[in-house]
Amino acid sequence: MGRILDKRVTTPPQIDAADRVALVGMGSELRGDDAVGLEVVRRLSGLEDDRLRVIEGGVAPENQTGVIRRFDPDWIVLVDAIAFDGEPGDSKWIESDDLGGESFSSHKSTPAMLETFLTREMDAAVALFGIEPARIEFGTELSPAVEQRLDDLAAELSDALERTR
Repeated sequence: MGRILDKRVTTPPQIDAADRVALVGMGSELRGDDAVGLEVVRRLSGLEDDRLRVIEGGVAPENQTGVIRRFDPDWIVLVDAIAFDGEPGDSKWIESDDLGGESFSSHKSTPAMLETFLTREMDAAVALFGIEPARIEFGTELSPAVEQRLDDLAAELSDALERTR
């Protein structure tokens, strides 16, 4: 499990109306709330257009770099379960420097490592939208606390991306 982050508020990215955004959900559907990134981006897939691409990165989001590269985004927004000492289902924009090198969830690469790779390999800014999990044990489903917040989380993320509409 990754370290607990402080409660420092980080603001949403400043995405311009003309910017192209790749929205990448991360996590494992086999590990309870670790799937929250996938569930949130699925709720936003209907918003896809020529400036927004929704991508289910799963446990190996680095395997989607070809799709991201072909889309040629100005922004890449990663959505993942991240422990930051909030209540289950809380969300926060997270600075990758706050994450360190440890992985909270089940994927092999950490969001910080993925952000470093994407920033180096693509001409795009990268932002991380973290959601506090309640449980990530193998074989569990989303916790009720996180599941009841899915629509609100999708709306919050959609509001932040509204500049792209």
